[in-house]
Amino acid sequence: MGDPFSENLARSAGTGRLFYTTGHAEPMTDSKPATPISQLKANQTATVHATVKSLEATREIPSNDGSTRKVRNANLKDQSGEIVFTLWAGEVDMVQEGDHVMITDGWVKDYKGKPQISLGRSGKLTKVPNAPA
Repeated sequence: MGDPFSENLARSAGTGRLFYTTGHAEPMTDSKPATPISQLKANQTATVHATVKSLEATREIPSNDGSTRKVRNANLKDQSGEIVFTLWAGEVDMVQEGDHVMITDGWVKDYKGKPQISLGRSGKLTKVPNAPA
């Protein structure tokens, strides 16, 4: 049985480059089990299934090399809670409010005493069509 995901947005491991594919990915049986948002802890990778509840405006911040980088926060929600999802550079336009997403191997860190998740170095972002709210 094929994977129902119609869009696959991911960061290529080791290169940091983003890539986009359409069609079927690997079978659902190979996917990692999701961790409820309420159970996420800093300094770990996690797989999360959630809905994009809201998006902040994209902003630019200075980089160490003198250039600027785009960054945007999304608020994700599942049945157990909410978490901030930080999108960097080419990731900032990947999701819209109301999208159902799966983050695989996202990096969870502590920011001002609360967990936050990003794609980190090897995370993968997949939009899940027609998922239940």
